[in-house]
Amino acid sequence: MEAGHRGQVQQARGIVVQVRDGNLERALAVMERKMRSSGMERLIRARTHYHVKDSEKRVLARKALMQRVRSQELGKKLREILIKKIRYSVGRGDELERVLL
Repeated sequence: MEAGHRGQVQQARGIVVQVRDGNLERALAVMERKMRSSGMERLIRARTHYHVKDSEKRVLARKALMQRVRSQELGKKLREILIKKIRYSVGRGDELERVLL
């Protein structure tokens, strides 16, 4: 943690690795492992136009597609629930504010 302006304390951002007993090689290996697991390596590769194998592209595209599908399905379900609540409320003559609370 670092001291910021006016005595405020800021949390360290990014990946933090401790170097123990002066073993820098071990600390670098731990940092690489943390970067891979956090997905940061993929972001860096994408920004530097790193060549990605076709098989890796397919895997990443499939993951992105599945995430979009899940997100869209969740959005549809939420919309349906809200519409049902609004219809039920309006059908009973209640105010719309009551549903939103």
